Amino acid sequence: MLPGLALSPPPNVVLPPDLANFPLVKPYDLGMASLAQRGTEFDAMPLALTGAIALPPGNSPVPWVVVLHGRHAGCHFRPDTTSQWPCVPEPRFDLGFAYLAQGLAEAGYGVIIPNLNAAFSETYGANADNRNELADQRSGQIIDAHLSRLAQADRGDDPGFGISLTGRVDLGRLAMVGHSMGGGAAALNALHRLNVDSAASLQAKIADGLGPIAALVLVGPTRSYPIAQRPDAYQLPDVPTVVIAGGCDRDIFDLSSLYYVETARQQPRNSPVLGILLPGANHHYFNAAVAADDYYRQPNNGPLCDPQRSRDRLSRVAQENFLAQYTTAFLQTVWSTPEEDKPLFEAGLAAQQAAPAKMFGQSVLTTLVAPSAQRYTAFHAREAPVATLTGGLSAGFCQALAACERSPRPYPHFPDLLTLEWNTIPQQLQVPLENPNASTFSSLELRLAPDPSWSVPQGQPVFAVVLRDQQGNAARVEILSTVPALRSFEADPTHGHTAPLYPSSLRIPLGQFSGVDLTAVTSVEIVFDQVAEGKLQLASIEFVGRGDFRS
Repeated sequence: MLPGLALSPPPNVVLPPDLANFPLVKPYDLGMASLAQRGTEFDAMPLALTGAIALPPGNSPVPWVVVLHGRHAGCHFRPDTTSQWPCVPEPRFDLGFAYLAQGLAEAGYGVIIPNLNAAFSETYGANADNRNELADQRSGQIIDAHLSRLAQADRGDDPGFGISLTGRVDLGRLAMVGHSMGGGAAALNALHRLNVDSAASLQAKIADGLGPIAALVLVGPTRSYPIAQRPDAYQLPDVPTVVIAGGCDRDIFDLSSLYYVETARQQPRNSPVLGILLPGANHHYFNAAVAADDYYRQPNNGPLCDPQRSRDRLSRVAQENFLAQYTTAFLQTVWSTPEEDKPLFEAGLAAQQAAPAKMFGQSVLTTLVAPSAQRYTAFHAREAPVATLTGGLSAGFCQALAACERSPRPYPHFPDLLTLEWNTIPQQLQVPLENPNASTFSSLELRLAPDPSWSVPQGQPVFAVVLRDQQGNAARVEILSTVPALRSFEADPTHGHTAPLYPSSLRIPLGQFSGVDLTAVTSVEIVFDQVAEGKLQLASIEFVGRGDFRS
């Protein structure tokens, strides 16, 4: 029996934007369809294929971006009471990304934003126990249905988009942007689209709108599974990917969206993955149809996240602008030629440069997973015994997903970290190198963060990094407190140290190590001889290359 209809939207839904402000964005209705379901008494679920579309002016085929919204409360999804489907009035979270569609269309991309509410509806057999599994089943079918009809429209047969799309869709150049559960759906759908058994099959899939995805932008992504329960849920396809997380995200407060980055680091890859932490961003401000997060839900870092107290807290407009500007730059990188360096720099993918402190006007912490052939791991926290430490430098291992030092670990609970602490100087950690030839790489990258209990002295060098070669030569680079990886977050004493502890990239171009033979480097050293005491979390030391993933 079909459930009853809701009469009003929940309080966390705001009115969708007036599309008159976004002239290139149009709503569409492609008619009714049905979703196949497994593992429930309902083997099918009806839905209307609705969404929004944007197209740049012109007549030639253009690359397309699929934008996927997340699971937000509405009459279709009411975890604390009875959900309804069909859902009236149905909240249009797809229209909350009209600003992004307009910006991308102005930059020359076609954009399609499917309405994914049916995927997340807690009806037709979905409940608290199986709703994530059914969301996985449903979302892929919805995405494929919309893109199949987009391919149909490109051939000249309009299924209901209401605008001429004949010859306007480059089906061989598709990218996805996904927010929240829509980010998890984007990664999963992109993985499934890689399953082709022949070149002929691939071409047929592309022609039907079911071809591979060239790039992913995942914004606060999740599939709502604990990583300990479903580590496979955080797999990424081998395509250029960026994962954006907010330090004030109250839906994914443990920054578990960045599991995608950690998983990618453990896999062989030909393409990069970039993790970006926007310290003052929340979860909901990326979608204009969703009301603000609850700033004071636990755990909370008041000085960072309370909009009345924080200089870092971002407005809705600031978050929207960042996502639109960054996505445009990232896609330009993916579809540019190797001769163009500027897109790499703007998108934070230039391994030969220092990690950016700001991107598009906003402070960021980044971690870059370079393609496997372009990185060599000299040290990892779980392999600490290979390092030599002086007597006054203590080292404590903190395993990923575990508590450490007699108290809950600051968020996030990953990756593996080595806690280095000293209260006399000089001290030193030395890592011998098995592969002494560093000349094929462009930078040395330390992934680290100051411990939240340590206030990093400002305006001075904090430590130094030294390379030594077989001839006994040494080159030293002093690390200043101003590098983004050493940023300290003010903790809220009423809640303990809950500021985000995110080990980000400290990247030193190898050209700064003058006077040492890079073809015969025997060790990397971290020398603590500048600050009398301190506490640092170290995840890894890697050499990363200049190579280009574009072809």
